[in-house]
Amino acid sequence: MAAPPADAPPPQELELEHMIGFAAGQDDDSSVQFHPTEPTTFVSYTGCLIIIGSVSDPHAQEFLRGHDEEVTCLAISPSGHLIASGQTSHTRVAGSEAAVIVWDFATRQPVFRLLDLQDGPTAYSRNSVTQLAFSPDGKILAGADDRADARLCMWDLPTGLLQAATNTKALSFLEFGEVVASGRRTSSHGKYLIYAGRGPAILRFTLEFDVRSMQYALTEERFKMPSQGLARQYFCGKYLPQGAGYLIAGSSAGELCVFNCATMVFRAAVPVSAGGGLLQLATSSAGGKELVYCGCGDGKLRVVAGLDQQWTMEGEVALSGEIRGLSASADGAELLAGTSLGDVYIVDAVELRPRHGHLGGPRMSSHTQPIRCLAFGDSSETFASGAENGVLRLWELSHYTVRTHIAPSDNKAAHPTCIVFSGSDLVSGWSDGCMRCHSEDGKLLWFVPLTHNGGVYSIALSPRFIATGGADASLRLWDSETRRVLAEFGEHRERYRVTGIAIDRNKPHLIHSCGADKTIVTFDLKQARRSQHFTQQEGGFCGLVQSTQGEQEIITADTAGCVKVWDGDVRQDAPIAMLVTWTERDELQGKEKKLNHIALDPSGNHLLLSTASGEIQVWELANAAEPRSVGIAHSNEVTQASFSPDGKQIVSVGLDSCICVWNWFA
Repeated sequence: MAAPPADAPPPQELELEHMIGFAAGQDDDSSVQFHPTEPTTFVSYTGCLIIIGSVSDPHAQEFLRGHDEEVTCLAISPSGHLIASGQTSHTRVAGSEAAVIVWDFATRQPVFRLLDLQDGPTAYSRNSVTQLAFSPDGKILAGADDRADARLCMWDLPTGLLQAATNTKALSFLEFGEVVASGRRTSSHGKYLIYAGRGPAILRFTLEFDVRSMQYALTEERFKMPSQGLARQYFCGKYLPQGAGYLIAGSSAGELCVFNCATMVFRAAVPVSAGGGLLQLATSSAGGKELVYCGCGDGKLRVVAGLDQQWTMEGEVALSGEIRGLSASADGAELLAGTSLGDVYIVDAVELRPRHGHLGGPRMSSHTQPIRCLAFGDSSETFASGAENGVLRLWELSHYTVRTHIAPSDNKAAHPTCIVFSGSDLVSGWSDGCMRCHSEDGKLLWFVPLTHNGGVYSIALSPRFIATGGADASLRLWDSETRRVLAEFGEHRERYRVTGIAIDRNKPHLIHSCGADKTIVTFDLKQARRSQHFTQQEGGFCGLVQSTQGEQEIITADTAGCVKVWDGDVRQDAPIAMLVTWTERDELQGKEKKLNHIALDPSGNHLLLSTASGEIQVWELANAAEPRSVGIAHSNEVTQASFSPDGKQIVSVGLDSCICVWNWFA
């Protein structure tokens, strides 16, 4: 095999293989879309990445990187040649803007970065791009943000230049109509009609070239509404070119409202949804018939056919949760439907029958709330995760599917904060102070109420007992069989949670703990007392691990961004080694220093750090001058990351509700 060129970049040891996530919380319908010309290709976004995937192969994912904040909307040109994506501004990166990136689909490379929606020259903008739409000829891109005095921009795509802009209130949808050819024989500039929802109003914006000023002008008109009885909010809209041209819009009352685009008057309100509103629309000509698919707030996907004031219901199917995303495939044979529960279904467009994924579930699943914890068991094929809405999930890693979904506990406000495997069972600590154990099929085997006041934030298992640390600053030991308290230690400072527990590898009668009170305490169970105590001045501890090498020292991570090594045999209140995970440049740029979690790889050679800046960092213990590899994919804090038992993969979870699966090639 030929050697790589001398100037070739070093191989990437940390490679993003897959992202599990669906932007179910977004109000727009763009979070997952079929490609307009490739029937099995879809485009979606999660975190700060654009994902190009295949409905026929769950392993096929490509990532478009360029956003430095959470992506908030997406559009694909009718030809499929271009993708446009917008983001929020300044939530984790100082000075970031509500940017729009236009991508070349064929090369997967950015073409333009458009900054005209930024809300001013300050470094603390707070707006997000919420709407994007391409014109039918692919020459104009429209975009709007979410400010109270929102801005609507029109860009020329051959050049990326802003053609026109106007101030308006926040829009709920943008939809291009047909391009009207210029009436002037000497002009090649067409007239563009753009339809939009704004609260209870339906609008038409006209983008037209003014020969007197030699530039485009953008004007606004309102559709005429009935004088009584139609006070609605409009969530979505689609343009139908049949006849005189019609706009259909989904309303908060669950109606399909029909407007004549030529006369700009309301024509009909067709009841579709029994509750929750009509949230999403998609159109298709599957089976040789023009159909309108309606994604409803009551979880029903309904299909209607007709025009103007004549509509018939053709069928329906019930899915899980409100339908927040809806898109028809290029050949009209399938639909992608995303729900508020984080599930994405592939639905036969003719028979309205979901085509189930692996294990009989949806085609894709994800958490919809920030993920607080994860754990691997003995197998590298399964892991568990827990989110702030109280949902626990057991995942099959080979197909990225949910094996077991565990619904929230009786206390709807509680969520899991930490998880460990006990064989195939899941033992979890919760924010309501309880400890729960579930079987791998989701059955609740046992629970311990009032394990800790204020929540359970760390758990460690031994063959004889369970060790837990809580928000009440105490460490407790529980009999593994009876779940009765065996011992309690209160050496951490009051009102500071215990954030990490490790049972000593060589001396299982020693238990090491760390806390937000900046202390490390070692308890000797034989002597029933504290045997070691360390304190630092800056940064509360967020976790600890015990080295598998040398003297098997304790390694901690803290909120000041430092990793420190402590020797329990040394009676001094100072670490024997330290590394700082941030640089002066990071500090000048306002990068978050805080670490959230620390883990070791199975070989004990590498540390894995989860950071509040959204990175995961892998450090080699033998050479800790700089990170061996850094993974960037999350758009918010990484709350936890862990190596698989075989050491070949890393799974990370975060406040962006995303799960990232990384290949590790060390």
